[in-house]
Amino acid sequence: MEPWVLTVLAAIIVGSAYSWLKRANFAVITCAACAVAFVAVLVVQENTASAALNEVAFEPNDLTHPSRLYTVLTSMYSHVSLEHILFNVLALIFIGVFLEQSIGTRPFVVIYFVAGLAGTLAFAAANWSTPYQGAVGASGAISGILGAAARLYPNERFSLMALIPMPLWVLSIIFVLIQLLIAFSYSDIAWEAHVGGLAAGFLIAPVIVRTPLHRRVKRMVSLSSLRKLATTPELKSIMRRIEDEEVPDVRSAWIEHFLSKATCPQCGSKLKVSREAVVCQKGHIL
Repeated sequence: MEPWVLTVLAAIIVGSAYSWLKRANFAVITCAACAVAFVAVLVVQENTASAALNEVAFEPNDLTHPSRLYTVLTSMYSHVSLEHILFNVLALIFIGVFLEQSIGTRPFVVIYFVAGLAGTLAFAAANWSTPYQGAVGASGAISGILGAAARLYPNERFSLMALIPMPLWVLSIIFVLIQLLIAFSYSDIAWEAHVGGLAAGFLIAPVIVRTPLHRRVKRMVSLSSLRKLATTPELKSIMRRIEDEEVPDVRSAWIEHFLSKATCPQCGSKLKVSREAVVCQKGHIL
């Protein structure tokens, strides 16, 4: 394995581990890791005139060669062109950040990687007769994020390519129709990975959000204490989500998000949960 490929793998693994442990910003860190992979490929190709993208691209044949299994991961962070990475980054920022804040970082990470793997395997199954057909891009995993968001929050409204905002369930249908058009036309777009990722995200989302992957703060914080802190439109909106949410881990994620946005009314410092109460960095108990 080339040293620069090891660097890309390290960026992916370290970034993902940091997000998992700190329970924050996986969507943003993933965008940064994609940028690292993209720049690394450009630099290597410029300096060596080699097809560096082939080193990180996934091919169905890689599943039978243990030395190439790393491409299952690196291909999810690599992109062919600037337009390719920009489109995926924008999708991850707009929909990914929303979903991560809604369900918590750890459930989001699980959905992202399971959907990405499902998309990769779907591509491999559909192209097994052409084992050296390569694929790169975060689209399979991001499609899974779209599927998960549409399953959990079908009526949440987003805009697609600067068009009129529409519910996520409508966006998902449009997305599937686009994949069908791609499938019946001559294209080098890995539509199989998109469909596989979307289906995986849609199917596993309800299961993942009910899995206790992070600390439940709902038992330690009374909603009445939070209501007193909801002094802005944004905090009031988050508070309504906390009150309406029935899934314990999702509610915990919203409480954590609320506390990251709120400040101490006495000194303006950041808040945290300590034992049975919400306290600020300066020790005021709320």
